[in-house]
Order: sequence, then structure tokens, then C-alpha cells
Amino acid sequence: MAGMKPNEVFAMALGLEGSPWRVVDIRFDPELKRLDIDLDYPPGSRFNHPESGQPCSVYDSQMRTWRHLNFFQFECYVNAPVPRVDGGPDHGVRQASVPWARPHSGFTLLMESMMMVLAQGGMTIAEAARAVGEYAQRVWTVVLHHVGVAHERMNLDSVRVISVDEVCRARGQNYLTIISQPKGDGQPTRVLLVIEGRDSKTLREFKDHLRRRGLSPEQIRTICSDMSPAYIKGIGDEFGHALLVFDYFHVVQLVTTALDAVRRRERHEFPEELKGVRWAMLKAEENLTEEERKKRRRVCAGKLQTGKAFNHLDALRSIMRQYDPLQAERDLKWWCGWVARSKIPEMMKVARTIRTHWDGVVAYLKTRVTNGAAEALNGIIQTAKRKARGFKTVEYFAAIIYLTSSHLQFDLPDSIPSTHTNSH
Repeated sequence: MAGMKPNEVFAMALGLEGSPWRVVDIRFDPELKRLDIDLDYPPGSRFNHPESGQPCSVYDSQMRTWRHLNFFQFECYVNAPVPRVDGGPDHGVRQASVPWARPHSGFTLLMESMMMVLAQGGMTIAEAARAVGEYAQRVWTVVLHHVGVAHERMNLDSVRVISVDEVCRARGQNYLTIISQPKGDGQPTRVLLVIEGRDSKTLREFKDHLRRRGLSPEQIRTICSDMSPAYIKGIGDEFGHALLVFDYFHVVQLVTTALDAVRRRERHEFPEELKGVRWAMLKAEENLTEEERKKRRRVCAGKLQTGKAFNHLDALRSIMRQYDPLQAERDLKWWCGWVARSKIPEMMKVARTIRTHWDGVVAYLKTRVTNGAAEALNGIIQTAKRKARGFKTVEYFAAIIYLTSSHLQFDLPDSIPSTHTNSH
């Protein structure tokens, strides 16, 4: 770029090469701390009609201004007479597109690209707005547009396995259903669709989503879910051909929850024996402190039902981790009988639940498909929600979920961080 004139530098940055557009003036106002870049085109220039794509003569023009990336600490604006072109009786007079901005936007593509980089990089929309010196709502408009376009372009042809999970949007049991694709065949874990609610209809919405893309719901072969009756019904109604797998983590969580219920019940009768043992019983072995290990051994060696319930949990974990699915299934049958005879009501209920959902639990032993990746996505989503202190609409929350967890590809130029600074 050595030896280039300022006009040529800005023309290159705005992507004017190969078009009639030229930088005709650069104006700087030190009092307003504002830089204006004026563009124009030579008389007789022709522009492609937005409908026919054919070069047409200019019918008239209208002056427009776009906010551009800050130039150091100065706000920068692009000004140009946008032409309308005459496509004749078949297409009429329409406004031509410009290479530096999308239609109906008040920002250049580089400015929008910077907004998306900041939002995708971990900033809240409010933080991104402050960084570029704009109102948050204007940044939201840009984010919603590009996320919507990129989400519609997501390629779902290879999706064969999905996970169904839920995320709490706000207090008061306000939930969203997250349909995601686990990692595999070079494809990272990604959110496919965010649906308001957590009832059986959410699976119908995903089925319709596939059909709108021209895809068959029959391509979904395996669905991993928890034991929610609503999800089970929705999967059976809409994807009855698919193999339903009950997630390992939720199966184990049934026993973990039951163990904690046993501990709470017995603590009223044996407060000294069970004082301060909760985490010693619930933590994974590798996360225990030496003191917690001593507490666990003491409880398990005693006659309390809490210790027996922990042994049930420990045995189930070992069974679910076995590599031989046939042996694991035989051992799981034995485990259910063992627990059913334990006379511990909370654990007996778990055994009945597993027997009721037997096929889905055994399907995990055969496929090893889990919702672990979906749970990791849930963590990312919850972090974004906490940082933003919640979202006022489902549309906004869904956009951030897609932005952070769907690996979207945006049709935007690379922004220029070196010329961007906070204007405040």
C-alpha cells in the first residue's frame, strides 16, 4: 500500500474495485471528531438491476449515509448518491445495490462485521454497542439479520443423530427446547434449532424445519433425550422410526437424586452420622478431598440406607461404563433386582423407572450416544444469559444461542480491528 493516495486506500477498504464508484472527497471535522468519505460515480455509469441483473442506466438517485468503522477515535461515515435504475416495463425502477453495504442497512458491511465479531467473541450486545459507539437496539438489528440469514443457510444434509435438551429462559418455568447435533465426522457439536417451550410439539416443529429445507425426517436415525414424558411422546409421534436413547447422565442422575433424598430423610434421625457428608456422597471419586473420602468410607461401612444407596449408585456407574453391551444389559437386570429388594423406597422407585424405560436405557449401552455435548452447550448458553442478565424476548435469546453455539458462517468481509477504537 506504500505510495497509495488516501482516496485509493479507502476505495480498497470499501471494496469499490470493479465498480463505477470512486472516492471523491475525504472531509474531517475536528470539532465533531468526524470523518466523512464522499463517493460518486461518473456520468453515464450503468448499474445492475436488482431483479433482472442486467446493466441499466441511472433513472435518478438519493443521497444516503452509512456509519463506517471508526477511524482511530473519530466516527466515520460514508456518503453517496444511491442510484435507481430503470429495468423497463418488465422490472420497473428499482434502487441499485452498493458494494459497501447491504440493502436497507445504515451501516457499512465492515461495520456490521465488527459488530458480529464483538458479539460472537463473548461481548454482550450492550458491551458491543458501547464499543462501537452505537445504540444497543441498532446492534441487535444487525445481529438478528445476519444470524437469521446464516441459520437459514446451515447445511443439515448430514444430520443423522440429534440431542434434545431444555434450557431455562427466565424465572417462572419459562423454557426453550434445544435441538443439537453431537460432534462427529469432522462436524463440531452445534445447535440446530431453538424452540419455545418443552412439550411434545417441539419435535413437530423440528420435523417441519427439516421439511422446509427439502429434507426428510427419515434421515434422523438416533435421538438422545432425557426421560421427559413430553419429549418421549413427541419423539414417538414425529420420529417413531428413530432409535430413542436415554442419556447416560440423566439415568445416573436419577440415582444421584434418589441418594440425596435418602440422605436428607435419614439425617433427621441420624444427624451426627450424616453431618457434612452430602458432597462426600455426591462427588465423583477423583474430585474428593481426603477428608471427604474418609466420610464416604465411614457412611458406606455403616448400616444406614444412605451408604447402601451410594453402593447402588457406584454399581450403576460401573455397569453403564462397560464396553460389552450384552454383559452390561445382563448386569443392569441384576442391578434392578438388587435395588428392588433393597427396601429403600427412593431407590426402588428408580429401579421401576429404569424398567419402564428399559429399551431407551439399553440403547445407550449399544450406541454410547449421550447428551454430554448438549449439556456442554447448555453451559455456554447459561453463561451468555448470565452475562446479559437475561433477554427480553425469545427471539433475542435464540439469536445469541445460534451465534455462540451453532458455528454459523457469515457472508461478511473481514473487519479491520486496527482502525477500530472505543468512541467513548
